Amino acid sequence: MRKGAYIARKGYARMEDMRPGLLGAAISCLSGPDFPEALRLWLEACLRSDNLTILACAPDAAPRCLYSHAQSRAVHAGFESTYCTGLYLLDPFHTLDRKAAPSGVYHLQDVAPDHFHKSEYYTQYYQKTGIVDEMVYLVRIGSAYSVHLCLGRDESSGVAFSAEQRVTAALLTPVIQALAMQHWSDLEMHGHEREVDRASLFWARLKEGEGITLTPRQAQTALLILRGHSSESIATILGVSPQTVKVFRRQIYARCGISSQAELFSLMMPVLLRLS
Repeated sequence: MRKGAYIARKGYARMEDMRPGLLGAAISCLSGPDFPEALRLWLEACLRSDNLTILACAPDAAPRCLYSHAQSRAVHAGFESTYCTGLYLLDPFHTLDRKAAPSGVYHLQDVAPDHFHKSEYYTQYYQKTGIVDEMVYLVRIGSAYSVHLCLGRDESSGVAFSAEQRVTAALLTPVIQALAMQHWSDLEMHGHEREVDRASLFWARLKEGEGITLTPRQAQTALLILRGHSSESIATILGVSPQTVKVFRRQIYARCGISSQAELFSLMMPVLLRLS
């Protein structure tokens, strides 16, 4: 059902007036193929999002895209071939999921590492999507699976979600969770089969393909660097001093034969993309 046609038929003058009808339409589509699109229309009316991506996530498996929609082509350019094949390991929302965060809505500003916008992941991938802000509904389905409803603001509007919209998003959480759990209730039964731990596989491939061997602490530090953590943030996570982290960083660069984070990303990127 197209949003414009819905407005015209019902005679609604404002998007806000559409919300009850659009929610009813989404509920009526539960368990059917039209549900994700109906859900998008309702969420768009409530939060004025520019794009929506729905992912199924399982332990140690690549995310599976269940639905995607964006006005800007840049948002999903290379999404399947780049993000879903390995780059997702650097995504702050994926990291949040792997930490067993509870169901809820999370804002990028609250979960991203302190140097996220300076990271090579951001400059080489995320920034190119045109996304300027993002909120994600993380919904736990069973004990090990989850669904991520990723709502973004991109170059279509060019503005971040307002404080009021973030409050609205939080208030909608129980409804989103109930709808997602109802529609994707069989995700655990028919979802991914468990795959090899992708992080461990990554370091094994790095050794096989590039001849580079890192200690567990060095490997963990390298991944945190790539995700956009500063030395101070890494020190807090690892329980060591910032000076120790700097030693780890020098050791990583020496073993890899590089001298910068940009070179580290360039070295690791092809390995990440070969994981699938």
